[in-house]
Amino acid sequence: MYGPGGLGDQGYMDCILTGVQNFKRAHYSDADMYQYSPSTMEEAERLVNDWLSLPLSNIPALFVVASSDYEALITNALSQHYLTDNKRMLMFENDVTLDLPITIFQMSMYGASYLAGVAAAEYVKTLEKDAVRKDALILLAHPNDRTIARAGAGFQDGFDSVGLDVKAFTEYLAEDWTGYASAQLAYQRMSKWSKSYSFVFPVAGGSNQGIFRYTREYADSPLTAGMDVDQSGLSRNIIGSVIKHIDKVVYDFMEMWLTTGELPESTVFGLESGYVDWVLSPKYKQYQQIVDAARQEAIRKEASEL
Repeated sequence: MYGPGGLGDQGYMDCILTGVQNFKRAHYSDADMYQYSPSTMEEAERLVNDWLSLPLSNIPALFVVASSDYEALITNALSQHYLTDNKRMLMFENDVTLDLPITIFQMSMYGASYLAGVAAAEYVKTLEKDAVRKDALILLAHPNDRTIARAGAGFQDGFDSVGLDVKAFTEYLAEDWTGYASAQLAYQRMSKWSKSYSFVFPVAGGSNQGIFRYTREYADSPLTAGMDVDQSGLSRNIIGSVIKHIDKVVYDFMEMWLTTGELPESTVFGLESGYVDWVLSPKYKQYQQIVDAARQEAIRKEASEL
């Protein structure tokens, strides 16, 4: 079950879809698969409760909850239904310490975002002779997602570590999940942000496409960052991408379940895991040495944050 309105974001959700489709191709004769992309939370709630209501059987069943936006829904559903012995549930990007009888994994973006902040600050440093637009903007989808909040904190710390006399400010696109699906709103706000900021670090799912579109259409746009997959081809202004190999994670977890009937313990993957990374765009490789020099500090600081 994908996130509400998430498919087609050319990023995180589509990367999950890639992993699921790869698993389906590799194991098409081993498991039946049903995929859902709810348009509302009510539809998602019905899907979860219908599955949990199915009686015990001898057929192993896995429900993959592929979005952090479903935490309250899943917590409530599991308070009313229990998992029968043949059922397992995997939930993405929520607090791994939640007291739920399921496996949760989280991908920490702190370390990779720290490196993005370092690269952004080094770029801003080159603008010292320009009296206009030096600050950076951290754009988050909404204020209630710990994963993206940690990404914002990582960028902030990396940006501050360079020691410039400028700041990184934080704004939100919405108060809920709609912040991930508001590309037009992001596009409209870019006209204002372009006057105030030299760099925009967007962690807003499909809404990022509005930012990239603006940078393609207006030459005097701030630099920005790709998110979740290598998005360097979407704009000449993308200095690099925070990459989450979520396709590999979902494939590995699903294959483990298919092979063993069980899921691993809940866990957090960070920069050191290899599942998350910061990759510079080909046009901006001049920052590679600086990023490499900061990598171990990013890993160290991320470990202290987790």
